[in-house]
Amino acid sequence: MKFPALALLLTSVAGLHAQTLRVPQQAAYDSWMLATAGRVPGPEELQSLPGFTVEVVRVAAPEEDSWVGMTFDERGRLIVAKEKRGLLRFTLEGAGVAKVEVIDDTLLECRGLLWAHKSLYANANNSKALHRLRDTDGDDRFDETRVIFKTDGGVGHGRNHLRLGPDGFIYVVHGDDPEPADALLAPASPYRHWGEDRLVPGRRPAGRTNVARTGHVLRLDADGKYITRLCGGLRNPLDLDFNRDGEMFVYDADMERDIGLAWYRPTRVLHIVSGGEYGWRHELSWPLGAEDNLPAAADIGLGSPTGVTFGYAAQFPPKYREAFFIADWSYGRILAVSLRPEGASYRGESETFLAGRPLNVTDLVIGPDGAMYFITGGRRTQSALYRVRYTGAESTVSAPPVEPYETRALRALRRDLETLHGGPVAGSAVTAFAQLAHADRWVRFAARVALEAQPFGEWREQALQSAVPSAWLAFARVGGTDDLFALLRRLSTMGMGAMDADARRQFLRAIELALARLGAVDKVIDADLETALRRALAPAFPTKDRELNRELCRLLVWLRDDSVRAKTVALLTPELPPEDTGFFLFLLRHVTTGWTLAERRACFEALRRAEAFPGANLYVELLQRARADLVAALDDDEKRDLAGLLAPAAPPAPPTAPSAKFVQAWKPQDFHDALRTPLRARNFKSGRDAFTASGCIACHRIVGNEATLRSILGPDLTAVGARFGPEALLLHTLEPSLIIDDKYRQPDAPNLSLMPPGLLNTLEREQILDLLAYLASGGDVTGAAFQ
Repeated sequence: MKFPALALLLTSVAGLHAQTLRVPQQAAYDSWMLATAGRVPGPEELQSLPGFTVEVVRVAAPEEDSWVGMTFDERGRLIVAKEKRGLLRFTLEGAGVAKVEVIDDTLLECRGLLWAHKSLYANANNSKALHRLRDTDGDDRFDETRVIFKTDGGVGHGRNHLRLGPDGFIYVVHGDDPEPADALLAPASPYRHWGEDRLVPGRRPAGRTNVARTGHVLRLDADGKYITRLCGGLRNPLDLDFNRDGEMFVYDADMERDIGLAWYRPTRVLHIVSGGEYGWRHELSWPLGAEDNLPAAADIGLGSPTGVTFGYAAQFPPKYREAFFIADWSYGRILAVSLRPEGASYRGESETFLAGRPLNVTDLVIGPDGAMYFITGGRRTQSALYRVRYTGAESTVSAPPVEPYETRALRALRRDLETLHGGPVAGSAVTAFAQLAHADRWVRFAARVALEAQPFGEWREQALQSAVPSAWLAFARVGGTDDLFALLRRLSTMGMGAMDADARRQFLRAIELALARLGAVDKVIDADLETALRRALAPAFPTKDRELNRELCRLLVWLRDDSVRAKTVALLTPELPPEDTGFFLFLLRHVTTGWTLAERRACFEALRRAEAFPGANLYVELLQRARADLVAALDDDEKRDLAGLLAPAAPPAPPTAPSAKFVQAWKPQDFHDALRTPLRARNFKSGRDAFTASGCIACHRIVGNEATLRSILGPDLTAVGARFGPEALLLHTLEPSLIIDDKYRQPDAPNLSLMPPGLLNTLEREQILDLLAYLASGGDVTGAAFQ
């Protein structure tokens, strides 16, 4: 049986292969035998820390759907959200659930639940609205459901969890799909003056500013009459919580399709502050070192963030009572992050608290009894409610750690500045300006946001003439067209020679911000100003700082500098990290003049090296675009001289593939009995060969398969066994359109997956079982993952 769509995909990736992606070691890879569908892993199959006891409280019945969110009400009952529709309420008793009630059957996918103000708040993602449910007549049933506010946009990275803040306000975290209407937001929102704010050579947007749709946090009163947008630039945090000092934290998602790119960011724990900007954008996230982009408290790595909670109310030993617990759905684990004050913010370190396969945790909370409760589920997988108690000998009595005076003072200063973020306050421009050069980055950030909230005329001239980079950024973010030209003229007269690396970084960021805010389809600035900027920047390129080199190259390509081509080509050595190689090639494709044959050759040789590096589908797409444009720019003589380099290098020969003849139109029931036998005894090498023969290799990567092509369309399958049992794996492979992530829908047929059906119909029954074992092992042909 032939599949035209598969043939097209194979053609599109011809010549692109990958070495093994180095994924951080996760406990999920070394844990226990996968649970079969319809069953959940028991306590003996989970890895937990010494002294902690894990119990299965309840397994979801078939009619109870998959579970995605939960909260305790004021009577200690657990309210659980079903993935499709409705809410359940569990009355806990002893080791189990004494009573199950359906308390709503209308709300769609309530990812966020919160009991507050004698009400249940439900952030119903697929209903695209935040709701308030109340019992007005005292019969213990919700008889009033009111929409607090609605949002437009998609539902993939959607309307997520809720939290009651220490100030009595409700905090709502959204991913990058929803967008609250401007009319909803109060003018005093601290997150203002935002935009894409990134130069992309070859794409010069005309006059665009507030177009960036990113994840954000909203703050509202009990009735939703006063809503502010607190921060932006997030990817997709599912949950948030406050530490004992009232500081907010989230666990934010990565953009998995960016893996291999210079701007890829791992999943991260972020400290969320007033007016905070975290720099994620759909195209080219901001430089991590940019002054207007706040850093992470902890980089976690690959993962899929879901629920979070601080452990203060838990009857755990002191270390874990103080921990920030974060759930990772993909890798089946709960991590404990220890956060310590650092300057006006925090720095954290993580460790695995609990792990299992599968253990796709969707939410976790600390119960009234001091135990941790968490649920598994999502994507229609089998759900269960677990309880984690500490039964060891260590004392569970703890006191807040003693914090140094210096960090308390810096945090207090930052908070004082944040009180000025709501709007004009007499004399505040002077107060804010005085802190723009503070040694602490978070204080400087709070001061700049405070300054931007004050009338521009009060501080315009002082900022324009200032030598403080934060003042330039504030000027660029608030000023109009004439102001931006004035700022660029001022910056073009300043040399970078006397600046340290950090000052240079902010100098470049201010120029980029001004150029991005100006925008133009063809010509941004006049020739004299463009020449002056080139003279200010070109002598500094290249440097020994990787991030500075990337930003200098970007600006010089944008400014059509004659020297940038040769300087950048000289950087394309075999020792250059692949993500930098891809970045520079992506920029060089926009340089159209002055090329020598030697420089052309160096680019194509570097491109070959970059294509041999494992990256996700956007990394591959970037290289494909770079190759297409670089080839199109060649004349006939150059094409002849470089003929051997114009196509990607051929991939190594894949394992010998069995016959591709049609065997059978397989159905899930054909394997029901076979999957009762543990997969640890299967032939994993045969499974790897089946991964190639079935065509999985065309779109998916899995660690351990040395012949795997780079992922073009499909997700990385390395951790798929941590989310799905073998029967679920089989079902999703045989029926790929059963559940479709938004990223993998056919553009012209959104109810169909990009993955064609029938891929396993050319395999024998035993080969399919071996394939399932190989997928469950995370690409380990030794089967060590099952030991």
